[in-house]
Amino acid sequence: MNVRSALVVTFMGHALNHSLTMLYPVVMIELARLYPEASLATLGLVGTVHYVLYGLGALPAGWLTDRLGARNVLLIYLAGAAAAAFLLTLATSLAALAAGLALLGLFCSLYHPAGLTLISHTSSRLSRHLGVHGIAGSLGLTLGPLLGAVLVNRYGWEAPYRLLGLLAAAGALAVLLFTPNTPGAIPADHPQAGRRTQWRPLIYSYTIGAFMGLAYRGTLSFMPLHFANQFAGGVDPVLVGGLLTALVLASGIAGQILGGRLGDRYSRPRLLVLVVAANIPFLLAIAFLRGPLQVLAAVLWGVTNFSYQPIANALVADFSSARRRGSLFGILNGVSFGVGALAATLAGAVADRWDTAAIFLIMALLLLPAVAAGALLFRSGGSRLAPASP
Repeated sequence: MNVRSALVVTFMGHALNHSLTMLYPVVMIELARLYPEASLATLGLVGTVHYVLYGLGALPAGWLTDRLGARNVLLIYLAGAAAAAFLLTLATSLAALAAGLALLGLFCSLYHPAGLTLISHTSSRLSRHLGVHGIAGSLGLTLGPLLGAVLVNRYGWEAPYRLLGLLAAAGALAVLLFTPNTPGAIPADHPQAGRRTQWRPLIYSYTIGAFMGLAYRGTLSFMPLHFANQFAGGVDPVLVGGLLTALVLASGIAGQILGGRLGDRYSRPRLLVLVVAANIPFLLAIAFLRGPLQVLAAVLWGVTNFSYQPIANALVADFSSARRRGSLFGILNGVSFGVGALAATLAGAVADRWDTAAIFLIMALLLLPAVAAGALLFRSGGSRLAPASP
């Protein structure tokens, strides 16, 4: 499979993946109406179950990718996500909904190790192509709350899951019929074909990923509710929260492009430290500002936060051998999404104790250890690693 075909398959799979996983923060606003006895911490815990399995499932998903091939794992992801999305719409209680979301999270966890491995095995301009791949994720993240806001408001919380489940089923059929089942081994002349796994810089990268995952999930889990509380007036709060969050996530497209281009031109470890540190002032601004300035700060956070992804993913390829790439991508996504999932419960408890604005202050503080790990990555010798030629 050439890089163009790989990008087509992963673009579709990545967009669906993030749309499915970003429905819950908007759906949660409607669930708070349907279950008034449930605290924000309880609703956050329901999301935590979903996101923990979404993250930790990436660990065995990476192992499966190295053994079954990226194409087969992508097929399992799409078919399983379609089935899980339809099943959870049958839930009649929070416990049943949590079980359905857990199953959905488990199938969605298969995507990233497989998709990233497929691109890394076909691309010689890795950071840039990972940026293109990231654009699909940002589109999916944008469509998730946007579809959620519109469909939940009009048809109920089940409607967006049914629609995206149908699209996932169509995607599975397309992969089955039109994607060749090739081993996808990295070509011998690929710029990264001779790379050996370097564990020290990988451990620093994984540490950064864990704290970035916490700040990312804690921020996005309650951003729709925060905007709904801040801007609700004559407009339905679900629409307000969903649409403003969609605007923030759409700004991530610019971040993916920026990170992808810069990552192929400059030292990726140096860029990683700068990008992680730049998240902190924008999170603080979201916490303390109000009105349009708050939305502007959130948009700038979106650009900065999403520029991290193509750089971080390219670094895993830089520090890993081709034959173990799926497993090593699985570890990054496992710690980023799995550890990060704990932030949904933490953020809910913070909001119950203070208010939703306090969440963004806590998320900013959680990035300080990530900045420290980035400095260690840079000093460990990662600064000498040259990016791929543009």
